[in-house]
Amino acid sequence: MKSRKDWWLSLIVWATMILAIGSGLYALFDKTLNTFDLIITFTLCVLLPFFIMWMWVTTYYVVDETHLTIRFGPFKKIVPLDTIKSVRKTTNPISSPALSLKRLEIVYGYYNSVLISPINRDEFIETLSKRCKNIEIKA
Repeated sequence: MKSRKDWWLSLIVWATMILAIGSGLYALFDKTLNTFDLIITFTLCVLLPFFIMWMWVTTYYVVDETHLTIRFGPFKKIVPLDTIKSVRKTTNPISSPALSLKRLEIVYGYYNSVLISPINRDEFIETLSKRCKNIEIKA
């Protein structure tokens, strides 16, 4: 299931990337940059926005028979379903593989948790409750 994306966050991410790429390309064609400045400018203004775009486009969650797989750009987290203890709706803004503030907090293992933002939270909770034997659905 793909990640929900808040419109205001989409606006901020895309505007920032376009601005960074535009200013970076402008600076790259400026004849006054030395080699070090050129490398730093290219990295921060071209490569970094493309990396953020990669994460923005490829954030999704898969629940199979034994695992919850969370994909966030080049990052991948695999959570065994039998370790999931609870799930609850939240709007916690802490950094996570979630592109919306309408999130689910999944607690697993001893003290681990992850925040995700599937498009349909209720459907995702239902899927988890069917596959996880001892899961607690918190209000």
